Amino acid sequence: MTKSLAVLHLSDGHVEPFIPGVMDFRLIYNTGAAWGLFDGARVFFLVMMVFALVAMVAYLLYFKRHTAVQVIGLGLIAAGAIGNGIDRATTGEVVDFLHTLFISFPSFNIADSCITVGVILFIFVLFFGEPEPWGKREVVAVEEGNAPVGEPSDSEAPEGSDVENSEEPRLHPETDDARV
Repeated sequence: MTKSLAVLHLSDGHVEPFIPGVMDFRLIYNTGAAWGLFDGARVFFLVMMVFALVAMVAYLLYFKRHTAVQVIGLGLIAAGAIGNGIDRATTGEVVDFLHTLFISFPSFNIADSCITVGVILFIFVLFFGEPEPWGKREVVAVEEGNAPVGEPSDSEAPEGSDVENSEEPRLHPETDDARV
C-alpha cells in the first residue's frame, strides 16, 4: 500500500518533505540491491526470496520451540521479502521512497525496514536469548500443603486424580531443583 501511494503521489518527480533535514519522500525505482549492487539481477533476487521463505518455514517446522521475538522477527523478514518480491516479479524493480538527508544512505521502503528489524530481532535472540519459549506454561514452585489459591494441594486432590504421580516435576522453593 505504501509503495502504491508513493507511485501515485511522487511519480511526477515531486519530493515531499517528511522530517525536515532528516528524511523526505522521493520515488526511486531500484533494479538491484542497496547501493546499486547486483543491478538487474531480478531472477537472482526472486530465487533468494523463495529460498529464504522455504528456510524460514523449515526452521519453524524443524525446531518446535520458538520465542515470541523469533516468530515476530521471522514474520517481519517474510513480510518484507514478499513485499519486495511482488515488485520484482511484476515490474522487475522495487519501489523505494524513503530518502535520508542527514547521511548518504540508499533510499529504501517499508519492506526493507521490516527485513532489517526482523533480522536484528532474530539475531538478538540467538545471541542473548529470551527466557521462555513462546507459549510455554510457567512452572510455579509450590511447597507441600501450600498450593496457590484455587488449586488443590496434594491432600485436597479430587478423587481419582493423579496429582502425586504427575509427569511434570515440581520445583523445590529453596533450590529450584526438580523433585519427585
